[in-house]
Amino acid sequence: MTIVIIGYGELREFELLADAAERQGGEAVICDVRDWPGEVPLTVRVGGDETVLGTSLTYDEVSGVYVDSYNLFRPYDPRFRDELDDDLLPALSQLREHRSIFESLSQIFEHHGANVVPSLSKQRWQDRKPWQLHRFARADLPIPDTVFTNDPEEVRAFFESHDRVVYKPVTRGGMPRVMTEDDLTDAALSRLSTAPVQFQEFVEGVDLRVYVLDGEVVGAARYESDQFSFKLDKQDGEEVDARPAEVSEVVEDTVTRAADLAELRFTAADVRRRPDGSYHLIEVNEAPRFALPDVKADQNVAGALAAYLA
Repeated sequence: MTIVIIGYGELREFELLADAAERQGGEAVICDVRDWPGEVPLTVRVGGDETVLGTSLTYDEVSGVYVDSYNLFRPYDPRFRDELDDDLLPALSQLREHRSIFESLSQIFEHHGANVVPSLSKQRWQDRKPWQLHRFARADLPIPDTVFTNDPEEVRAFFESHDRVVYKPVTRGGMPRVMTEDDLTDAALSRLSTAPVQFQEFVEGVDLRVYVLDGEVVGAARYESDQFSFKLDKQDGEEVDARPAEVSEVVEDTVTRAADLAELRFTAADVRRRPDGSYHLIEVNEAPRFALPDVKADQNVAGALAAYLA
């Protein structure tokens, strides 16, 4: 069996996944997308039995593919900043052409029997946060009260109706900020006209990340932080710590239902557990990081994922 891993080759997750595949008697091939655009060979021969991604890969030998879809030839990836600043339209075209190849390969591998995680239709799940939370809310999953808006009056009303509010970008897992009165000035709110923002009820509690694979919980960790979100530690360059976490049957049911609603075979659910034991589901991720829980919280998400891809 061969597992193909596509994304930034330096990620610790890739190393853990490759090691787990080899322990199970397989082989892992890491395709570092930073090799493209560039002179590394890339060939898809229509109707053929193999493709070339730096090295030749026979479709029938590939049992699984893991795609780190967050940075797969996207124009907001920092590595393309200089090219986009220098010559925008040719650079965007270049990214589009490379992305098309890798998106097509996701489906070609899957067509030939490989388990592809995430599937092509879910490789931009984090870019659809309003749909994600709408889906969960309509299924009565316990999400925080949330609004996406560029209307200043909506923002003021939302702020007044909650004890505490956080805001962050609409798409992906952006850095949260706590709202203050300074954010409600006319000058501050006038900037909403350029793009909508996500505003969310603040949930006091502990950050949990619960990993779901093929309908089963395969790992859970509790993030340790003195700030209201562990993401702020990462932004400040501080080391984030994690501990093993026990999750209740109710939380387990919620995160597996969320994965099913999202149609994600592998995901991590971000959960806030309140001091009284109640909880809120914040979001689920299409291609979550798992090195920190595996290394620091004695989980084995990489092993479970490798077994599934095999």
